[in-house]
This record gives sequence, C-alpha cells and structure tokens, in this order.
Amino acid sequence: MQRIYKYLLLTVLSVWSLLPTMASAQVHSTSADTSIVQYLERSNTGGLVQITQPAELARRVARAGEGGVQTSVKVSVYRIQLFSSNHSNAKAQAEKLAQEVSAQFPDLPTNVSYVSPFWRLRVGEYRTYEEANAMQYLIKSKFPDFERGMLIIRERVNVQVRDYSND
Repeated sequence: MQRIYKYLLLTVLSVWSLLPTMASAQVHSTSADTSIVQYLERSNTGGLVQITQPAELARRVARAGEGGVQTSVKVSVYRIQLFSSNHSNAKAQAEKLAQEVSAQFPDLPTNVSYVSPFWRLRVGEYRTYEEANAMQYLIKSKFPDFERGMLIIRERVNVQVRDYSND
C-alpha cells in the first residue's frame, strides 16, 4: 500500500513540476486530443510525458462527446408519485391528472409511464428527499383527493453531460 502512495506522490509531483512549463508554452489542444492525458503525451507541450493507465480510467478522463465517450450519466433523483393504477382506463386517468398538475404547476415536469401492469404519474426531479417532500406538501394542498396515494420515489435518470472545454 505504501508503494502505491509513493507512486501516486511521485506522479503528482512530476505533473506539478510540469505545470509552469505548460502554462508558459500556451499550446492549444487540438480536436484529436480526447483527454488531458493525450494532451500531456504530445511532444509539443514542452516535454515528453508518458502515462500508463487502465482503459477504464482513460475512458473516465476523456472529454465528453469525443471518441465515443458517453455524453450522459445516471444520477439519483426523487420524484413524487401521484398516481398508479392498472385499471382499463388508467392511461387516460394518468394523462388527465398530468394535465391538471401542469395547469396548477407549469414549471413542474410530469412523467406518465407504463411499467407492466401499472400506469404511473410521477412529477418533479429533486436532488434531496426534503425538496421533494416540500413540493409534495404543496401538491397535496391543491389535490387533496390524491393525498392517500402520493409517495416519494427515488429513481435513476440520465442527465446530459455538458462539455465546458470551449467556453
């Protein structure tokens, strides 16, 4: 374990010592570089750097959207489930309720989905349970008939990754 720490420390110190050289060179990366590692490995950056890394690490440090790298990640969010039913008219009920909720809360995203055998209406995307709970309280005040079936659900959703390298 100490050997790994020494290796990491030497790597950090080596890169740290190259920073002034890289800053003074003012070399702009080209579109062929898909990560900082490839940029550092180029010969015109003021020195020769060779980095050995696992493929998974190379994938994680690559710039988003280039070289077949994922442009989205899955994150956990909290949603409020307002409706869930498997009756024959459940889809129509869920869509009608979604319209009613959108009329009362225009900025609140609604999601009608079918996961066999249930049609569900879930609203919002909150980072914390507390945020979802506060919104649930507001929705209950506008729609008291659905209070009994409301619950907060934790889901994993895809979020788009934004590339800030050109900003």
